[in-house]
Amino acid sequence: PDKSINQTQRSSKGKKGGNDDEKDASSQMIGVTLLFISLCFDGGTGAYEDKLMSVHSVGPFDLMYNIQMGKTILAGIGLIVLNQVHVFAQMCQDMGFLLVALGLSGAIGQVFIFVTIAKFGALTCSIIGLARKVTTLVASIYFYGHSLNTVQFIGLVIAIGSMVYDFFGKKGKKGHGHGPPKEPEFKENAEEKQPMLEMGSAKN
Repeated sequence: PDKSINQTQRSSKGKKGGNDDEKDASSQMIGVTLLFISLCFDGGTGAYEDKLMSVHSVGPFDLMYNIQMGKTILAGIGLIVLNQVHVFAQMCQDMGFLLVALGLSGAIGQVFIFVTIAKFGALTCSIIGLARKVTTLVASIYFYGHSLNTVQFIGLVIAIGSMVYDFFGKKGKKGHGHGPPKEPEFKENAEEKQPMLEMGSAKN
């Protein structure tokens, strides 16, 4: 009887371990999928904002204002639909100063993002954001003693290598930002030759 009880306990533990592994694998797949979707939207948003600023001449602060106004409207509609207005009002009373500090810090970050996109383009802004995330991750690993497995270490190396490659590739190219396009050189040469042609025709 004791052997059968022990075998039953071992089999139940094995089933629980297998179920836990399956749950961990499924949760990791969900996390990877959500991360992929987030990166796609992040890249698409940056490219679209870059296009608005460079092609349609939209100012960074105008774009920032319109985006934040849209977020405010959507958040207000969500509070009304979900009947959470009283919860939001209570939260403002309890954590007013913290919400103001959070709003100011978020506004400073948004100003940095939009000005960087306007001056240097979306690629430079994404490189800076990736550098911030990698620096935070490495600092967390160093100060809190987190351990990395082989897959995580390879992913970190790939992220750092991609960041360095993009940085030097961007640095090697000319014509950063959204300044006015340069006039072709042949046009300048033609303008320089025009007075000479006029003088020649006058002599004739």
